[in-house]
Amino acid sequence: MSNETKIELDSEQAHGYLENIRKHYLENNGDYRGTRNEEQSMIAELTSDEAQILVDGVAAGVLALGGATMPPDYENRVTKADFTWEDFRREFERVLVGVGIISHRLNRDGFGVESYADMNAHDRLQVASALFSDFLALNALRFGADTAGLQKKKAVRFDTDDGGVGTKIIVSEKDKAQTEAELELNMKTRGYTPTRNDRGSTHVAGKMSPEKYKRLRKAYPEMDKDRFDDTVGFVKDAENALANLA
Repeated sequence: MSNETKIELDSEQAHGYLENIRKHYLENNGDYRGTRNEEQSMIAELTSDEAQILVDGVAAGVLALGGATMPPDYENRVTKADFTWEDFRREFERVLVGVGIISHRLNRDGFGVESYADMNAHDRLQVASALFSDFLALNALRFGADTAGLQKKKAVRFDTDDGGVGTKIIVSEKDKAQTEAELELNMKTRGYTPTRNDRGSTHVAGKMSPEKYKRLRKAYPEMDKDRFDDTVGFVKDAENALANLA
């Protein structure tokens, strides 16, 4: 089918495209890593540029709403928890480049996945935007800005008006960072991707959707959050790994 007659992707289809890639990755049909041939190196370079344009464009648009502009030294400014804007952008760049590479390999090897690099500009933007949305959502879940909805209860005693002692139950979100300091500590501890023995992982957005992350967290509510995020962020088959740890 030619590009002239092809139906362009919408947001839901773009997320479906990413889910299909994650499925093949989990089934070991393709990988984000590995030696790149000349064509894949070119794909990586082009995709890297698109990632930078998307992330900087979103930031510039947000600032413009408030009448501000990107400062000239924005890339190296510390944004939060010692991470610069460049650190943040580079991490998204890395996962989008990974999608470009693995989709090319899956297409080449006959798995019926369209190569990201072969898509038209509209569809590439839809896929990149869907990935960026998941990237932001998963960062928020990992760092405690958002949660899977788990609750924790704490019994608090108090003096009653008649001189007795009463008890009330305080309910709060279990994984929620309660202060900016706690949020920054979570970021420093967990990072964008866990690292073991100097080997960094693919960002969790390359492995699962925010919805799957929430489902897994609800399945293992008693697990320490740092341990949970290290497993989910580093291991390819997090679902199986969590089952073995539980």
